[in-house]
Amino acid sequence: MTVIEFARRAAGLSQRRLAELARTQQSSVSEYESRRKSPTLEVVERLLDAADAELAVKRRVEFVYVEDPALGSFPVPNRLWQVPVPLCFSRVQVFPFGAYADGKEIWDLSDPSERAEFYELVLCRGLDDMLLETVDAALLVEAWPNMDLPDSVRAAWQPLIDEANGGASRDDPPRDPAGINARMAADIGMVWPRRAKGGRRRPVTA
Repeated sequence: MTVIEFARRAAGLSQRRLAELARTQQSSVSEYESRRKSPTLEVVERLLDAADAELAVKRRVEFVYVEDPALGSFPVPNRLWQVPVPLCFSRVQVFPFGAYADGKEIWDLSDPSERAEFYELVLCRGLDDMLLETVDAALLVEAWPNMDLPDSVRAAWQPLIDEANGGASRDDPPRDPAGINARMAADIGMVWPRRAKGGRRRPVTA
């Protein structure tokens, strides 16, 4: 499925309606979706805009498999990623992993304890695609301190957790989301950031 077809279907549009909104021909949309014709990037953006969507670029996730004497091999990615809502909170069913999962097949990822249990399982026994569709970076970082993992798995994934945390200290200055506070302060002639207790100004980073 092309990105054009994906966006069109997600918006609930027919090829004819998408063509009307994008001011093009239905035959052109059909040719793009069937890959009989390649659209320019400008055309793709115009069609996606008509479907109330946008083209985004994200880094590819690549995996290596690390050997462990007890586990065998387990996957480790080069970076963490996001799983969109509601998929990150869905119920998932996987083929039972024998004694390791105690025969359990279904997990409710909206339940923090079940989610952590499932993450423990797939980090040790899962495959690339399974991880990509279920393990959300923010939720993994949240669960990480309480997850029961073999030392080898924890050691292999720990740098990714550290990177996701940004290596930031709680003593670092707070961020100014989108620079909105600084703009509002400038509009009313206020000095921003405010001075911290003790008269010391704490810089704010965007």
